[in-house]
Amino acid sequence: MDIKSAYTRFRQWQLDPFNYKVSSRELHHCNNCGNDFVGNFCPICSQKENVGRITWKSVFLNIALLWGLHDRSLLYSLVQLFLRPGYFISDYISGKRLVSFPPVKMLAIIALLGILVDKMTGAGDDVGVFNSDFDFTGDKMLFLDNALEWMNTHPDLMSMIMLSYLIIPNYFIFRFASRNTYHTLPQGFFIQVFSSVAFLILNMLYDITSMGAIVFTLGGILLYFTYKQLFGYGIWGTLWRLIATLTAGVLLASIMLWADFCIHLFNAGQSETAQGFILFDVITLIVFIIILWVSYRISKPRPPKREPEPDTSEPESDKPASL
Repeated sequence: MDIKSAYTRFRQWQLDPFNYKVSSRELHHCNNCGNDFVGNFCPICSQKENVGRITWKSVFLNIALLWGLHDRSLLYSLVQLFLRPGYFISDYISGKRLVSFPPVKMLAIIALLGILVDKMTGAGDDVGVFNSDFDFTGDKMLFLDNALEWMNTHPDLMSMIMLSYLIIPNYFIFRFASRNTYHTLPQGFFIQVFSSVAFLILNMLYDITSMGAIVFTLGGILLYFTYKQLFGYGIWGTLWRLIATLTAGVLLASIMLWADFCIHLFNAGQSETAQGFILFDVITLIVFIIILWVSYRISKPRPPKREPEPDTSEPESDKPASL
């Protein structure tokens, strides 16, 4: 087995897994309805132009169809999401809708499957209850403790929530990427929908195997290749921007958590404690803005320096003397 040629074919599949054939002007005869037509599909019955005798390829395609591995199926979309994550997402947000199973529907199905896996493995048996009626007079940190406990016992939901906080950092930090330049916030929404699907599957893998270190490593590798393929930066360009994005996402989540904490403290009559957390929240917000601004300025392309125009005036010695 030639490893180099196999890798070359894999790279070609990553870049263009469908390789749509351009319609020719050749006349075809439809074996289904008997119509003669020009193009890739019969305009009468929609059968493909190359459908002919049964071959081993027909057997393989029918078996793949049985297991849901045809184009735009859920399973095939998941295969693409893990083997060509950035290219796959890039195809979808750039307008190639037929490359993927509907992403929001896919997220809902995988989330329900994740809940089922939690129940089967017992991973969700010790789920805490998020109660808003806390006794702040007895323990000022009770709300925060319960919030952190809820986060720890709902890893699937926390993955989706934390990834949603990356939409705004992505918008600024990867604004001037060589691929998907000036991507919009709605596109960022679908980027995180696909990422949430991948991390929900990794959470299910952790529930089944309990191999936290391996799953965490796989998640980091997947996230890196997703951003590298999606935005087209090099190794270090992708790495530092990804670290900045994750840091900004954590800061944004902390800002929302502290703000919610302050509201509960004010409602409980702990005004002085709430004012201290407001100051901490403001400092976190400033750091968040600085990270976005610095990353934005570094990534923003600089206009090329203009070359000085050559001096075309005649030297004084070459000018004719005036009479």
